[in-house]
Amino acid sequence: MGDRLTIKDIYIAINPLPAALSAKGKTEPEVALHLEANAGISILLTWRKRHSVHSYDREYKTFFGDSFDHALEKAAAFIGELPSEKQARLHDFMASLGKLIDAGKSDGIDIDYMNPLIDTMKRLSENVITFQPGKTP
Repeated sequence: MGDRLTIKDIYIAINPLPAALSAKGKTEPEVALHLEANAGISILLTWRKRHSVHSYDREYKTFFGDSFDHALEKAAAFIGELPSEKQARLHDFMASLGKLIDAGKSDGIDIDYMNPLIDTMKRLSENVITFQPGKTP
């Protein structure tokens, strides 16, 4: 964007970022630009944690740069590399299921209750490993 950015230029550049985060399944996304004397420039991305009941329970990611363009490139690349909403939900579910299985094992829950959960986790893991976007089985 060059060295002489206006506030309008900055808004035009960052305004699409919340929508891009929403498209990746992030809830209540916010994007902020920070200028700090003697420190540089950063772009802060934040969104509500999945399944959180509190609006203040958020995830944060900050991108620092020597220039606005540099920080913006980092933030946009991060968003682009995020998994799709569907993939993120599956990974979150698998993480929760894994924690549940670990808790059941450590609490000595009867194996008859654990086996269906373990089998489900194995099937999910196999599907994730063999999944190739864009290809039909």
